[in-house]
Amino acid sequence: MKNKNLIESFLNASRGVLYTIVKERNMKIHLAMSFFVLLLAIWLGVSKVEFAILCLTVAIVLCFELINTAMEVVVDFIVDVYHPKAKIIKDVSAGAVFVSAFFSIIIGVVIMGDKLMLRLIDYIGK
Repeated sequence: MKNKNLIESFLNASRGVLYTIVKERNMKIHLAMSFFVLLLAIWLGVSKVEFAILCLTVAIVLCFELINTAMEVVVDFIVDVYHPKAKIIKDVSAGAVFVSAFFSIIIGVVIMGDKLMLRLIDYIGK
Protein backbone atom coordinates (compact mmCIF):
# COMPACT_ATOMS: atom_id res chain seq x y z
CA MET A 1 0.00 0.00 0.00
CA LYS A 2 2.94 2.33 0.49
CA ASN A 3 3.79 4.49 -2.51
CA LYS A 4 7.00 3.41 -4.23
CA ASN A 5 8.00 6.90 -5.34
CA LEU A 6 6.87 10.50 -5.55
CA ILE A 7 5.19 10.07 -8.94
CA GLU A 8 3.09 7.18 -7.65
CA SER A 9 2.16 9.29 -4.63
CA PHE A 10 0.94 12.11 -6.87
CA LEU A 11 -0.95 9.69 -9.11
CA ASN A 12 -2.74 8.14 -6.14
CA ALA A 13 -3.61 11.57 -4.74
CA SER A 14 -4.94 12.61 -8.16
CA ARG A 15 -7.07 9.46 -8.29
CA GLY A 16 -8.55 10.39 -4.91
CA VAL A 17 -9.45 13.87 -6.10
CA LEU A 18 -10.86 12.51 -9.37
CA TYR A 19 -12.91 9.88 -7.49
CA THR A 20 -14.46 12.61 -5.36
CA ILE A 21 -15.20 14.81 -8.38
CA VAL A 22 -16.84 11.93 -10.26
CA LYS A 23 -18.77 10.39 -7.35
CA GLU A 24 -19.77 13.34 -5.17
CA ARG A 25 -22.37 15.82 -6.37
CA ASN A 26 -21.37 18.34 -3.71
CA MET A 27 -17.76 18.34 -4.92
CA LYS A 28 -19.00 19.24 -8.39
CA ILE A 29 -21.00 22.10 -6.86
CA HIS A 30 -18.00 23.29 -4.80
CA LEU A 31 -15.74 23.19 -7.88
CA ALA A 32 -18.23 25.10 -10.01
CA MET A 33 -18.71 27.75 -7.32
CA SER A 34 -14.95 27.98 -6.76
CA PHE A 35 -14.34 28.53 -10.45
CA PHE A 36 -17.09 31.18 -10.53
CA VAL A 37 -15.77 32.98 -7.43
CA LEU A 38 -12.19 33.06 -8.68
CA LEU A 39 -13.28 34.34 -12.10
CA LEU A 40 -15.45 36.96 -10.38
CA ALA A 41 -12.48 37.98 -8.24
CA ILE A 42 -10.32 38.44 -11.32
CA TRP A 43 -13.09 40.43 -13.05
CA LEU A 44 -13.48 42.65 -9.99
CA GLY A 45 -9.74 43.22 -9.79
CA VAL A 46 -9.19 42.12 -6.21
CA SER A 47 -5.70 42.61 -4.81
CA LYS A 48 -3.12 39.84 -4.76
CA VAL A 49 -3.60 39.38 -1.02
CA GLU A 50 -7.39 39.22 -1.39
CA PHE A 51 -7.04 36.72 -4.22
CA ALA A 52 -4.68 34.61 -2.12
CA ILE A 53 -7.20 34.62 0.74
CA LEU A 54 -9.96 33.55 -1.65
CA CYS A 55 -7.75 30.75 -3.04
CA LEU A 56 -6.96 29.55 0.47
CA THR A 57 -10.64 29.65 1.39
CA VAL A 58 -11.55 27.66 -1.73
CA ALA A 59 -8.82 25.13 -0.95
CA ILE A 60 -10.11 24.66 2.60
CA VAL A 61 -13.64 23.92 1.40
CA LEU A 62 -12.41 21.49 -1.26
CA CYS A 63 -10.11 19.75 1.24
CA PHE A 64 -12.95 19.34 3.73
CA GLU A 65 -15.09 17.83 0.97
CA LEU A 66 -12.28 15.36 0.20
CA ILE A 67 -11.98 14.45 3.88
CA ASN A 68 -15.76 14.11 4.16
CA THR A 69 -15.80 11.71 1.21
CA ALA A 70 -12.99 9.67 2.76
CA MET A 71 -14.86 9.51 6.08
CA GLU A 72 -18.04 8.35 4.36
CA VAL A 73 -16.18 5.62 2.47
CA VAL A 74 -14.44 4.42 5.65
CA VAL A 75 -17.69 4.34 7.63
CA ASP A 76 -19.49 2.50 4.82
CA PHE A 77 -16.60 0.02 4.63
CA ILE A 78 -16.58 -0.70 8.36
CA VAL A 79 -20.31 -0.53 9.07
CA ASP A 80 -22.52 -2.28 6.54
CA VAL A 81 -25.78 -1.65 8.43
CA TYR A 82 -27.26 1.49 9.96
CA HIS A 83 -25.63 2.45 13.21
CA PRO A 84 -26.30 5.69 15.13
CA LYS A 85 -22.58 6.31 15.76
CA ALA A 86 -21.81 5.83 12.05
CA LYS A 87 -24.45 8.48 11.35
CA ILE A 88 -22.80 10.84 13.85
CA ILE A 89 -19.41 10.38 12.15
CA LYS A 90 -20.92 11.16 8.75
CA ASP A 91 -22.94 14.10 10.07
CA VAL A 92 -19.96 15.66 11.86
CA SER A 93 -17.79 15.23 8.78
CA ALA A 94 -20.47 16.86 6.62
CA GLY A 95 -20.78 19.58 9.25
CA ALA A 96 -17.10 20.44 8.78
CA VAL A 97 -17.76 20.98 5.08
CA PHE A 98 -20.82 23.08 5.89
CA VAL A 99 -18.95 25.31 8.35
CA SER A 100 -16.06 25.86 5.92
CA ALA A 101 -18.46 26.62 3.05
CA PHE A 102 -20.53 28.98 5.22
CA PHE A 103 -17.50 31.00 6.28
CA SER A 104 -16.12 30.97 2.75
CA ILE A 105 -19.28 32.78 1.68
CA ILE A 106 -18.73 35.37 4.40
CA ILE A 107 -15.10 35.82 3.33
CA GLY A 108 -16.18 36.18 -0.30
CA VAL A 109 -18.76 38.82 0.59
CA VAL A 110 -16.30 40.73 2.77
CA ILE A 111 -13.65 40.75 0.02
CA MET A 112 -15.84 41.19 -3.05
CA GLY A 113 -19.19 42.55 -1.86
CA ASP A 114 -18.43 46.26 -2.13
CA LYS A 115 -16.53 45.86 -5.39
CA LEU A 116 -19.39 43.86 -6.91
CA MET A 117 -22.02 46.36 -5.79
CA LEU A 118 -20.03 49.27 -7.24
CA ARG A 119 -19.53 47.36 -10.50
CA LEU A 120 -23.26 46.55 -10.73
CA ILE A 121 -24.31 50.11 -9.88
CA ASP A 122 -21.90 51.42 -12.52
CA TYR A 123 -23.26 48.92 -15.06
CA ILE A 124 -26.91 49.73 -14.30
CA GLY A 125 -26.23 53.46 -14.39
CA LYS A 126 -24.95 53.37 -17.97
